[in-house]
Amino acid sequence: MLKRKVSLDDFYAWYQENKIRLREDAFKYSIHNEKLREEFLKEWPLDRILTMSIDEYVIGKGQQNKSLCYALEKGKYKNLFLGISGGSASKFGIYWNEDTQSYKNQANKIIPVSELEQRFNKLKRDLYQIIQIGSKLDFDNPIFDMKKSTNEFIGRSAVVTKLLCIYSENHSFLGVNMNSQNEFWNRLIPQSNQGGPYRQNHEICKLFSKTYPELESSILGSVLFEYSKDCIDSDNKQGEKEMSEQNNIHHPLSNILLKSKNLILRGAPGTGKTYLAKEIAKELTDGNEDQIGFVQFHPSYDYTDFVEGLRPVSNNSQISFELQDGIFKKFCKKAEKNWVYSQKDKFELEKEKKSTAKISKYFSSMEFPSDKLYTTRNSSFFITEIDEDYIYISIPENEVSKKVKLKIQDIEAMLTSESQFKQVKDITRFFNKNNATQEYSYYLTLYKMIKNESIQEEVIEIDNELKNFVFIIDEINRGEISKIFGELFFSIDPGYRGERGSISTQYANLHETDDKFYIPENVYIIGTMNDIDRSVDTFDFAMRRRFRFIEVTAESQVAMLDKELDIHAEEAKLRLRNLNAAIENVQELNSHYHIGPSYFLKLKDVDFDYELLWSDYLKPLLEDYLRGSYEEAETLDTLKKAFNLTNNGETDRQDTGDNDADN
Repeated sequence: MLKRKVSLDDFYAWYQENKIRLREDAFKYSIHNEKLREEFLKEWPLDRILTMSIDEYVIGKGQQNKSLCYALEKGKYKNLFLGISGGSASKFGIYWNEDTQSYKNQANKIIPVSELEQRFNKLKRDLYQIIQIGSKLDFDNPIFDMKKSTNEFIGRSAVVTKLLCIYSENHSFLGVNMNSQNEFWNRLIPQSNQGGPYRQNHEICKLFSKTYPELESSILGSVLFEYSKDCIDSDNKQGEKEMSEQNNIHHPLSNILLKSKNLILRGAPGTGKTYLAKEIAKELTDGNEDQIGFVQFHPSYDYTDFVEGLRPVSNNSQISFELQDGIFKKFCKKAEKNWVYSQKDKFELEKEKKSTAKISKYFSSMEFPSDKLYTTRNSSFFITEIDEDYIYISIPENEVSKKVKLKIQDIEAMLTSESQFKQVKDITRFFNKNNATQEYSYYLTLYKMIKNESIQEEVIEIDNELKNFVFIIDEINRGEISKIFGELFFSIDPGYRGERGSISTQYANLHETDDKFYIPENVYIIGTMNDIDRSVDTFDFAMRRRFRFIEVTAESQVAMLDKELDIHAEEAKLRLRNLNAAIENVQELNSHYHIGPSYFLKLKDVDFDYELLWSDYLKPLLEDYLRGSYEEAETLDTLKKAFNLTNNGETDRQDTGDNDADN
């Protein structure tokens, strides 16, 4: 949420008010910055980029490697002009992966040894050119056409901006990461396609330095960074109150969930825990149902339902088993997609969106099964259906395999890469495989057809806003927690969210790739549980440690009666409070056995007949509470009198409590 209206005039006024403090602080920083810059230029003159070895470049081999990427992101020069930490190592184009002992590309795919030298030489040329041309401020050069440039660093604005600040002789760039374009930077000087954030950065630097000559770029960068912080609330540096304002969050439990990641609402039956969980989820997701997941645990629920497992499928009247994702894994994949998008540069994301739009357009008018299609070797096949993840192919003439499925994600990657795929071997090389598979011939056919789809660019909406995804587990303690979550005990921990909490699932040996599963940072989990449920004692202690427990009392939720029962609310609240006071006086019971206000919402179903509410809803529950207890019948009669407001002692006591509650 913006604290002030961002504009040039506002900056000028803000700077005049704070310039003495700002210049003193920025000057100290600029001296340290310039010293680091001189050391960097001695160690890494621009020409060295063209001659460096791959291990002198890549991150992933540890501090001892002293590579360029390590030095810029995590090493000696990490704070030089601007930090570029965060995201994945793929932002450098090539990186070393310790797990696979191989070099990977920006798509996190292994680069074949036969292609590595050629691939790295192109990367070096691209990096050298964008720095050299950018340092000369030649933003009209085709290399800076944000939509058509073939330079692979054009979309990596943080890395390139940091290097332009270092190598530019005239200090022509600001050492700031220009995220929050719509909220901040575009309100100062709008970004254009030709030159993108690099031209915008330089134009802001030039304009402000002209107005205030004392603000050279090294100082101006620090000043503008302070101004942006003063204008935009930071999620990471504000307290709960400010976080509420920024996210438009009003319910205190919503704030608790944002901070704790995992929350369990516990309390007596009927206290509205599930309703409350859904309200919290709606608030955190702006009511977008696609960002809310829901499941109810029960004794027979297991890992295969929740994470992944083998499921029977019918194939030409034959039953076979396929590995399918469970409800929670599917939900996490949606959240992961949003998380990944939010970390990507706008222009990189635009390429992906165009690929997705082409695929959608190609299939939008197709009827299934499709007309007969042909591979380059003239083998026929049909498309029988598509879903969110796969394209299903039928090959009637094939004696070995009649059906295959193609990953939509793989076709998107092929289109986005802008590589040329003319033969099956090109696809084999792209996916870093030693041998072609049957599917690649179908990939090639569809790629060629989809590639030529024309789309209107104005329909491409780029949405890389990070969103909250809330997963509700109703009656979480009714399931066998260790059996359902399995190895997710590790990943669900708030301290191990994201890729650092990646795990191999129980069915990893059946996966087509070696990808691991993790719970993204933007996933929040709410569980509900009844305190008196007999299975509560078996709730896994390892899981208890990973959740924050909040008690939801009957009294805290009585406001729902005002909302739902209108003129009948006051009597309902009086009967509820009187009954709960009587329950606490029963030797075997306590506040965990209170009757929640949700039971009194049933009054609408029985035409506000309290006798029916008692006989059909409350009495059976209380009988279960009291079964086997001493003087069961007498106790039940006492509770009914309290409910009917005929127990004067309890009524007087509850009236006093009610008055206290209202004051």
